[in-house]
Amino acid sequence: MIKDDLQEGGTTATLSEEGLTNFEGKNSFQEGTIVQEILSSFLELKREVITLKREVSKNKLMIDQIEKKRDSYGKEVANRVSSMLSLINDYGGIMTSKDTKKLMGLSKDEFYRTLQCAKNDNLIELLPNRKDRRSYIIK
Repeated sequence: MIKDDLQEGGTTATLSEEGLTNFEGKNSFQEGTIVQEILSSFLELKREVITLKREVSKNKLMIDQIEKKRDSYGKEVANRVSSMLSLINDYGGIMTSKDTKKLMGLSKDEFYRTLQCAKNDNLIELLPNRKDRRSYIIK
């Protein structure tokens, strides 16, 4: 056995060669364990980043589709207004809202938005229908 004397602040420590080997072995094992933990954490973070990138890509596509739909929505309403105006003109310039909605084949909400858009642009005049209080006369 080789003995080494280490001086540290006035204290003497004696280590054998066997003790030094065991000490280094423990440190390299602990270092290996720490490196494995760091590598494992790194790989886990890398997977999370890849997953987040995929989600961001999907969300960007959804946002683009929603924006395209929103942009085309105004055109759809404008087309419905022009169709409604043509229909009313073909029927003599006056129609009930109930008949117009039925002939255009629109849902209640679509028809209401179309009426409001046309009314706001002063393209039509809405008069109360005396025969049916639930509908209007479109002029």
